[in-house]
Amino acid sequence: MSMERARRDRFSNTTPSAGEFAIAFVLAGVFVFLITPLVVQGLVGWVTAGQFAWPNEHLLDAYGGLLQGRFGAGLARDVADGLPADAVMWVLTVVGEVLALGATVVVALWMRDMTGAGSRHGLATGTQAAEALGLAPLRARANQIRPDLYSRSNRRGFRR
Repeated sequence: MSMERARRDRFSNTTPSAGEFAIAFVLAGVFVFLITPLVVQGLVGWVTAGQFAWPNEHLLDAYGGLLQGRFGAGLARDVADGLPADAVMWVLTVVGEVLALGATVVVALWMRDMTGAGSRHGLATGTQAAEALGLAPLRARANQIRPDLYSRSNRRGFRR
């Protein structure tokens, strides 16, 4: 491995692109949208029957019941009977969806700001560095500060 290749690998941009954030956000949103009715059902079952109502080994039955508009499919009979009317469960589910998707948006925006393109947390601007250290010392050590931009091999006219 040559020194130039190692330097290039070290200073390559590894931040996620906007498209990667969009894909991750859509996938997280779909997951949250699909899981929220079951989580609401589980929490309401916990409040009414004293146990978290999760359709163990009957997940497809539970989603089939939700597609038909009824909660409690795939649950034990006593837990399913303890759930409120389906209309109440759908209202609770809509509230849960709004809260969960809102939280997903907030986390996605925070992640994009922290790691996305243009994030500069912890880095000084060129002007701030020049004010703190002086312009002449920065220019003299440019190849040490940014070897990806100011190394000898990046200068014009240099040939191997």
